[in-house]
Amino acid sequence: MVTARLLLCAVVPVLVSACVTTSTANSFSPRPHREVDLVTGNGEVRHKVEKGQTLYRIAKTYGLTVDELMTANKLDDPRELKIGEELLIPGAHKPAPKVVEADSPEPTPPARAIPVSTQKPPQRTAVKVGKSNGPLSWPLRGVLYARFGRKGKEPHDGIDLAAPAGTPVKTAAPGTTLYAGEQKGYGLIVIVEHQDGLVTLYAHNRDVRVKTGQKVRDGQVVATVGDSGKTTGPHLHFEVRRDGKPLDPLDFLGPVPAAEPKSTSPNLSAQR
Repeated sequence: MVTARLLLCAVVPVLVSACVTTSTANSFSPRPHREVDLVTGNGEVRHKVEKGQTLYRIAKTYGLTVDELMTANKLDDPRELKIGEELLIPGAHKPAPKVVEADSPEPTPPARAIPVSTQKPPQRTAVKVGKSNGPLSWPLRGVLYARFGRKGKEPHDGIDLAAPAGTPVKTAAPGTTLYAGEQKGYGLIVIVEHQDGLVTLYAHNRDVRVKTGQKVRDGQVVATVGDSGKTTGPHLHFEVRRDGKPLDPLDFLGPVPAAEPKSTSPNLSAQR
């Protein structure tokens, strides 16, 4: 053991202070010791990472900033350190004393920003509406731009579906027309009662295609999209109620209908 350490000290003079030498084997008392900093032939100092050491503490020991240490070793993330890894210590020409122990909460070095060219765009999750087993059909295929609950500061008892003026509005289920006509604020409306106790309301229509008391089948055209009543543009306001209480239509609507083929002159009367 003594011979091996003497040989080590002769080959690497800088390590003399870290070697344990003695004149007799009897006086040598083994004890744990840390791996010292490595000095290369060109005078560069390299530090071997020990268990529990962090980039921040190592940098502080050598009088460097974390960024300087990361730049010298081409590190992008301070959490990349591995036990036994050798770090180049820029500007150092002799081993440093033992890495200081933590004496206060250690700041977390921020990871370097990834170049914009390599950043992955955030994944967008499609908003799913409608249920696979919803009992009601969509009255039309449009853009859902206002949901049930509140619209600004006012309560909103249904959903709003934007669509071109004149788009056919269809019943969500078979039933009986409770009312077809005009109502203040809602404009031209159609209210249909269904067998399951639900009532659907279709508002802001340009015209209505059914009469009060008339029975309607599932998917029958009862009106066309308009902007009657208190509104700023053509759309359908659709409500679902039970015992007079408004419910969220999205809890009852099934899958969104597929897009219909375009027609230059739709014959709405044939869909009554």
